[in-house]
Amino acid sequence: MDVNNVVDVMNNFKGDGVMPVGFDTAIKAIRPGARWDITVTGGEYIFHKWWDPNELKPPTKIEIDTELEYQTKLQKYYQYAYSRCAEYPDGFEQLDMLWHAINDGQELQKSQWFQTIKEVKEKFPKPKELPPVK
Repeated sequence: MDVNNVVDVMNNFKGDGVMPVGFDTAIKAIRPGARWDITVTGGEYIFHKWWDPNELKPPTKIEIDTELEYQTKLQKYYQYAYSRCAEYPDGFEQLDMLWHAINDGQELQKSQWFQTIKEVKEKFPKPKELPPVK
């Protein structure tokens, strides 16, 4: 996932209104393609089974916690996009609004479609700062 591309981030949107973050997403980011069986007890990660296609060892607690911290920052940064997604009309409804605006000869900036999208964007503004980096 290219976290600097909001489209890639939104591809992870599952409709729950928030970017998923957990030890599992951290491990997937650190060791793509790995499979494991893990227990988390008292803040410790205990791997019962581990398989990595690149034959790498399981990530350390520090690696996992560092990735969790980074993903939590990403989640906070990109929350605007998840919030927008939940409030935008669905794609078919937007296309219908556009079709009617064009068919009626309206200026698009004065159309219901544009005003609806503008309201959502203003309600959930994109942060002015750049996304967090590792």
